[in-house]
Amino acid sequence: MTGKEKQLVMYFEHLGEDGIAMGLIEAFSSPSMQNTLLVDVLLDATTKAMVQRRNGRAERLLKMAKLHNTSANIDGIEYHPGRNLDKLTMDRLSTCDYIKNHVNICVVGASGTGKSYISKALACRACQCGYRTKVVSYPSLMRELTQLYSHDMPKFERKLRYYSRFPLLVIDEWLCQPPEKQWTPILLELMENRYDETSTIICTQLPIENWPKVIGNVALGQAILGRVTAASYILRLEGLDLRTRHSVKP
Repeated sequence: MTGKEKQLVMYFEHLGEDGIAMGLIEAFSSPSMQNTLLVDVLLDATTKAMVQRRNGRAERLLKMAKLHNTSANIDGIEYHPGRNLDKLTMDRLSTCDYIKNHVNICVVGASGTGKSYISKALACRACQCGYRTKVVSYPSLMRELTQLYSHDMPKFERKLRYYSRFPLLVIDEWLCQPPEKQWTPILLELMENRYDETSTIICTQLPIENWPKVIGNVALGQAILGRVTAASYILRLEGLDLRTRHSVKP
């Protein structure tokens, strides 16, 4: 490398742009790049650095969401007949525009229809697109918030803000059991905080129209239902248990 090329590399290192610096070293040391315009060398180096930074952020977000070991991915979703799952809709959701527009998704279906897989696949795509994501189960979420509400109100308020601010929150096993007395107002407050500000993916076996009845308080149940389902995507999965389908040997 020439003196000026070394100086340029050093400047990027001092700016903390090690990815760009490494790209420049690679380019300046390659015989095939000797006649390349400096602007093209910089463009190539910065592009590689941006990809590296985006991939690093995605990996951190996947770990934060505890999704770094999941096998779920958009390309692995099955669209066989009888499943009632539209590929065009999933392609649209895979762009993550629904997060940008603060739209929710409700994935409804019997056990084994692949609700959790689809929600985790969408959560992984959200992380890859740079969105902070959290995956929780409904019972554990409500037990955590209720415990803090009963014993430490400042911590409860901080934890409620924590869950309220994720651009994407995935709640699995939604209403899998009748809520305890304190759960309903806490759940309503969480959904109110997230309404039209963030996106939530709900996975449930319970038909949406039955939510208020299971919640027990019809008025609060309708309020929660309205905040979750208003202008949301509803995926109603059908078909045989996928676990049984995949366990059948040829």
